[in-house]
Formats: sequence, C-alpha cells, structure tokens
Amino acid sequence: MLTRRRFLQILGGLTATGVATAAYTRLVEPRWVTVEEQTLTIPQLPAPLIGKRIVQLSDIHLSEYTAPTQLADVIPTINRLAPDWVFLTGDYVGDHAEDAAGLIEPLRQVQAPLYAVYGNHDYWSNVRVVRSMLEQAGVQILRNSAQPLAAGLWLGGVDDVWSGRPDLAETLRAIPSGVTTLLLVHEPDFFDQVVQRQAPVAVQFSGHSHGGQVRLPTLQRTPEGLYSYAPILPRYGRRYPIGLRQVGTQQVYTNRGLGVWPLPYRLNCPPEISRFTLATDG
Repeated sequence: MLTRRRFLQILGGLTATGVATAAYTRLVEPRWVTVEEQTLTIPQLPAPLIGKRIVQLSDIHLSEYTAPTQLADVIPTINRLAPDWVFLTGDYVGDHAEDAAGLIEPLRQVQAPLYAVYGNHDYWSNVRVVRSMLEQAGVQILRNSAQPLAAGLWLGGVDDVWSGRPDLAETLRAIPSGVTTLLLVHEPDFFDQVVQRQAPVAVQFSGHSHGGQVRLPTLQRTPEGLYSYAPILPRYGRRYPIGLRQVGTQQVYTNRGLGVWPLPYRLNCPPEISRFTLATDG
C-alpha cells in the first residue's frame, strides 16, 4: 500500500531528479566542449597530404546563450591541436548580427588559416554585418567559390542552402581535375546533391543540426553508430544530423556545434571541436 509518506518521498525524488537534469542540461553540458578525433581516409590522396590536419568549428551562435568568452576559451585548445587549416561552417550568431563582433579577437588568436561559409542565421540576422566581422578576424569566406590549400588539395565553399544562393557547379568551376576536393556547406543534407550529381568532392564538412542538441537513448543503432536519437532536427539537417557518414567513396561530417539555439540546453550531445587527420587507403 502506498502511504502518504512514501508518496511524498517518491515525489520528492522525482522533483530532485528533474531539477538536477535541468541544471545539467542548462549549466553543465553546454559548456562541456569535447574534441572529436577523426581519420579521413581519402582514395588516391597525394603523399605530401597524408597526415595533414584540419580543425572544424561550427554553429558558434554568439547570443545571450553563448558569450564571446566561451569562444575565446576554446582557442588555446584549437591551437594545441596544431591544425594546418581551420574550417568554420556557419551560424556565427543567434538573432543579432552585431553579436558577431565577439568573433574578432578570439579568431585573431587562431594560429592557422581560417576558411568559412555562411549559415542560415547569418542571413536571417544581417549577412553583411557578419561578413565584416569575419573579415576583420582574418577569415577567408568562401561563397560559391574555391581556393587551393596545398598542391593537389582544394577547398570549396557553398553559399547557405536555406537562405542564400547555393551553386555547386560555380563552386567547383575553378578546381582542376585530378585534385582532392574538400567542401564546406552549412547544411549537411546538401550532401545528397553532391552524391547525386557525382561531384568530385571527397569530404563535405557541415554543421547546422547541432546533432539535435538533445538526444534521447534508443535500443536501435543509428546510421552514425550511436544509441541515441534527436527528436527534433532542423530543415536540411535531418538525413546527416551528426558525425561521419559515407556514401561510396564520399564522406560527410556534421559537427555538433559550439553554441546552442534556440534553447540553451544540451543532453547526450556536448559541444564539439573536430580534428581530422588526412590518410589514404593506398
């Protein structure tokens, strides 16, 4: 028989658990930045490129939830990872483009060349303002364009899929045949177009989904090899919401992001810095 005392004990336990969970998802996990190490095996990668390292940072979302100090705090970690290049894959602010001013000083401390594409929030706020702040930070912005990174290695960047004017053909136009091509696209589901159009892209780097921010446990393994799923995912971020996926010889990686939006919670999905090491199977 359930007594009043026992009922109150159970209710108190549930309340305490709820409060603890809420505190964890709001105050602990959003600041628990993890470094994800990935080896990217690329067929026929030129020997001088083997061992080259890339760091990716995405979805910083400077806002009332993510302060410039949180970005500044991860810069020493990025520098210790000794990347050859740093890729930024969009959504630098939440609602207010002026918050992008908080990018300038932290990103100036990065000891590697920085390349970036825009995200949907950069357009929804004011992309001109965001662009100005990125340029002041020394970031090279790729908007349907490409640049050589090293002999035999090119990087392309597609404009935001949701609110920009993405043009894959224009992005790849200047890239010579026979080189290894990497691609920055904010929204990961654009990878379907890369595959369907047989674009000569070895790896696409994306963000946008934040991995779902809140991931619940599941008994079924996801395509990414996880035993958790995200009940809510954004448009263009549902097919490849987290981690590394491969279709044929082409790969897409979706970074979980540094910031949070539209709510300041994370569960089973901590913020992420990704480091990739290039390798080959030959």
